[in-house]
Amino acid sequence: MSYGLKQTTSTKAFDLTRLELIGLTLAANGLNAFETASRLSVSEAEIEAALSSAELKLGAGNRMHAITVAIQQGLIGIEVKG
Repeated sequence: MSYGLKQTTSTKAFDLTRLELIGLTLAANGLNAFETASRLSVSEAEIEAALSSAELKLGAGNRMHAITVAIQQGLIGIEVKG
């Protein structure tokens, strides 16, 4: 499953790990850390750590800001349901 990840030069510029990118993607699509951890078969603490790390790497003040930056930089995508 691709989880909406896009391989761009920006990915390398921010040095985000695959778990950070997947965590941001799933958060952008409405999943919380528990749901993400369950889906990926990792601990909730591991997801929280990955998301916090992504926030720092993206220079974001919070998770929503990190998601916004990641979308704007073309690092992740979101699913539009309707």
